Amino acid sequence: MILFIIVLGIILFVAENYSMSHTLDQVEFTTSLDKVLVEPEEEFLWTMTVKNGKRFLVPYLKIREQVPEGLTFSDTGESVEESGGMGLSSVLYLAGRQKTELVRRVSLKERGRYFFRGSLVEAGDFLGIRILLESYPELTELVVKPRPYPGNELSLLLGGYLGEFSVEKSLFEDPILTMGFREYTGREPFSSISWTQSARLGTLLVKQQECMSDMTCTVLLNTECRALKTPGPSLEKCFSMVRSVCEELERKRIPYDFCTNGIIAGAMGNWRTVEEGLGAGHLSTILEGLGRMTYDCREETVTFYSRILKGSRAGRSFLLVAPEQTEETERFLLALEERSGRKALFLCAKEMEEA
Repeated sequence: MILFIIVLGIILFVAENYSMSHTLDQVEFTTSLDKVLVEPEEEFLWTMTVKNGKRFLVPYLKIREQVPEGLTFSDTGESVEESGGMGLSSVLYLAGRQKTELVRRVSLKERGRYFFRGSLVEAGDFLGIRILLESYPELTELVVKPRPYPGNELSLLLGGYLGEFSVEKSLFEDPILTMGFREYTGREPFSSISWTQSARLGTLLVKQQECMSDMTCTVLLNTECRALKTPGPSLEKCFSMVRSVCEELERKRIPYDFCTNGIIAGAMGNWRTVEEGLGAGHLSTILEGLGRMTYDCREETVTFYSRILKGSRAGRSFLLVAPEQTEETERFLLALEERSGRKALFLCAKEMEEA
């Protein structure tokens, strides 16, 4: 009997040590999202996949996922707030070769970049006496677009400015007046592809029409705030205004490009210009950039304006969005109108708020 107890104790000791050393062997944790770019409060799926690749069970597994602040469950409306960086906790039992998916429908209210940073895992031992802690870092990113600008003030301003622009376009645009063809870049509307020429040369080509060369617009965003102690609210209004401007240009089928001195952080690169185009892909690139925008600027107002003036050309329209009115802005708009021969539209977040 004593020998049996000794042997049993040895077996339990070995099993306990093995359990502590190998409980999380071949156990994988993966965070995935069904979308990478969403509207504010748009529902998306957040999935945590846990896979036990070995034959032995994992009797106790507690997963603490590090999630962004403001995450809200769609079914209950409750927020998942970070608590000391630990996030949301789930307790699981995994059989051998088992894979489990924890799927949640969630949303985020505010514009910006959000990160799901992986998990801190707590696993139980063979006897349920001790626990093993292990970190599984990840970096899964989601971008929330800015909201469209609220109210109808901006729509009225754009309607007055672009109304004459659209009338001129409708009077002179003639699909017969084709200047030539160029290679399709993906930013042009699908209807502009010449299928005859594309089939002949074996690559996608789009028509270049004489009327379209004049009907173009540049959207400018200046993010420098020198006079504002708290630039965040004003810049958020600027991002919303740029979105509404670009959507209105899309609706009126006016080709446009976008240029900013703001800092666009993240995986898509810190670019400052989106070339001229139209279509869902063109707009989506700009909206993602606005979602990633920080409150800093990469170049001062004077430098930004000088660069735009050097590249400006006659016949092009300009819409400038900025958080405040400055003397540099007034001089820039006058010089821009003189060079382009068209009136420029200035949208000031501070003035829009006061109005």
